[in-house]
Amino acid sequence: MVGPVKSMVVAAEPLDQVSQYAGEVQARYEITLAFRVGGKITERSAEIGQQVQPGDVLMQLDAGDLALNEQALRAQLAAAQADLNQARAKFNRAKALLGRNLISRNDFDTLQGAYETAEARVQQAQSQLSGGARQTGYTQLQTDQAGVITGVQAEVGQIVTAGQPVLNLALPGEKEAVISVPENRYNELRVGETVEIRLWSAPGQIYQGQVREIAPLADPLTRTYAAKVSFVDPDSSVKLGMTASVQARRQLALPAIRLPLTALIEHDGQPTVWVVDPKSLKVIRRKVELGPFHNDQVTVARGLAPGERVVTAGVHKLYPDQQIRLLDHAL
Repeated sequence: MVGPVKSMVVAAEPLDQVSQYAGEVQARYEITLAFRVGGKITERSAEIGQQVQPGDVLMQLDAGDLALNEQALRAQLAAAQADLNQARAKFNRAKALLGRNLISRNDFDTLQGAYETAEARVQQAQSQLSGGARQTGYTQLQTDQAGVITGVQAEVGQIVTAGQPVLNLALPGEKEAVISVPENRYNELRVGETVEIRLWSAPGQIYQGQVREIAPLADPLTRTYAAKVSFVDPDSSVKLGMTASVQARRQLALPAIRLPLTALIEHDGQPTVWVVDPKSLKVIRRKVELGPFHNDQVTVARGLAPGERVVTAGVHKLYPDQQIRLLDHAL
């Protein structure tokens, strides 16, 4: 007989299926910023992680060509204004002469048409100058919303086109953990499901989360599906870019027997346990069929019945029909 051994009486209990995914904290709302005109970047004041406010200048394009164009449009406006002044003076003289019948109606109509044409040209030149000035202003990239810079996609010296994304801006407000779900685990999550979120920076803190969105299409490169999990009530320690771990727990329909891994031995290439005869206190070697593993436990699919006692420690020192003593505190 050997010394007291640890054992446990097995029972079929509801089994929790726990799924874990790695991810990153992101803002729920994030926008890309781009220039309205193309050109060469001459200055970048925005840095990743920088807090910005409405009106802040984040990038600057070379405005040389657009500035020259604006100067040309100003000159065109000045010329059109001079033509208008001259046409107005002639028209005013013609009106006075027409009242005294010193000019023909045809000549008056010609001068009136020239005056109206000059007015239209001034309006056109003003509109073109206004558009040119706006184009010059577009060489400055400004934000109209507060937020945090989360990405820089262009650098000084780079030539960009109109509408090409150059910066990413995360808007203040809701945060979420964005995770990647493998194809073979796609059905483990449900939209609206409550999950737990842990941060690597604060492993002891558990945040409640809710699955907000699961992408319908897999990423063509990684073959994973992006899922977004909203924080229910985050505190100030949740920062953008932090590494997060999302854990989903689901109770399986059928109860199952679970054993610690220390209860297992291998015999003839098969997983085996020592079952204790309740009358003789002798051990019986029995093959079992295993189910899913979780942490330091394993599910027994077949081979054990609820109420049987199984040795959980010192299993490698036993042999069939060996009589044992149980620890007083054995379950």
